[in-house]
Amino acid sequence: MILGLTGGIASGKSTVSKKLKELGSYIIDADKISKEVSNSLEVLKKLEQNFGSEVVNGGYLDRPKLREIIFESKQKRELLNNIMHPIIVKNIAEEIERNRGKEMIILDIPLLYETELEYLCDKVLVVCAEEEIQIERIKARDGIGWELAKKIIDAQMPLLEKINKADIYIENNGNLEELLKKIERIYNELTK
Repeated sequence: MILGLTGGIASGKSTVSKKLKELGSYIIDADKISKEVSNSLEVLKKLEQNFGSEVVNGGYLDRPKLREIIFESKQKRELLNNIMHPIIVKNIAEEIERNRGKEMIILDIPLLYETELEYLCDKVLVVCAEEEIQIERIKARDGIGWELAKKIIDAQMPLLEKINKADIYIENNGNLEELLKKIERIYNELTK
């Protein structure tokens, strides 16, 4: 089974993914693939041409600088997606093929619905949290202000829309112990 794992930023997807791995799932991490792609010379050159030399620092992508630029403009986000997504999708599809025999493959893609990749999945699990909780987690994790955190959330598909499209969802407004119990229950139901 291929389970798509998605949700809002700072909703707890990484924690869910980590626990699913501990339970025996194979994880394909789209963010990891994206980082690998974004640091390839070919892509760095395209990013520099389209977003300016300040987004490349010492031969690596300056993610905070690029984030500032793309969250100021929907057109710039779309341009970034047009550069990155075809390569990322190709790499994800290749990794799925290499691991087809595994019982449970988790396709961890934060923007699964936004990139219309749900067709790769047998089922989709959405992790969600209240917006104020997300904002506080983003601010603490990334060291950014409320305004940028809100812009990042607003740039994503509304959580309610993701929940309505999903097969399963987990609310992560409580503590870690509650979340881990929910994950185990869902994993056990899916692997019966």
